[in-house]
Amino acid sequence: LPSREQLQASADSILPLDLPLEEAMDRARVLGREQQFRVGVRVLSDTVSAEDAGTAFANIADVLIGKLLAACSHDMATRYGAVPTGRVAIIAMGKLGGREMTASSDLDLILVYDHADDVLQSTGEKPLGVAQYYQRLTQRFISALTVPTAEGLLYEVDMRLRPSGSKGPVAASFASFKTY
Repeated sequence: LPSREQLQASADSILPLDLPLEEAMDRARVLGREQQFRVGVRVLSDTVSAEDAGTAFANIADVLIGKLLAACSHDMATRYGAVPTGRVAIIAMGKLGGREMTASSDLDLILVYDHADDVLQSTGEKPLGVAQYYQRLTQRFISALTVPTAEGLLYEVDMRLRPSGSKGPVAASFASFKTY
């Protein structure tokens, strides 16, 4: 099984940051499918334990999540600028968080963002308020993972575990997450 570092190196060469978002989504699906297939063959041939397969599937998801979040962040920065001092963290829950994924596991994710208190909006020609910026980033990110493209599906994403459940904002500020 490829290590996380090997997966990252492969993803870095296939998914450079300057790709258009749609192309990055397609390439992520191809890479994900190839790697998942390799793990699946090892599972079927009984040459890898279920525990190691779960870790391998989780490593694939980790790398693809990171690359697609970076692609979405780049797309947002191109359109709306960046949020000065802004940072984002993805918290993995469920099977991904427990490193027990299977080929058909969905992703239970929470996106948390933080920024300096004096920053009110992004820096672009079409600035957005900070909360709106991270809501759009999160929506793009979820779409990048879930929308079927010419290369098929990548993952199903479940965001119901976020602090506000399915009714509130899709991204949580660090302050609200801390209070939660």
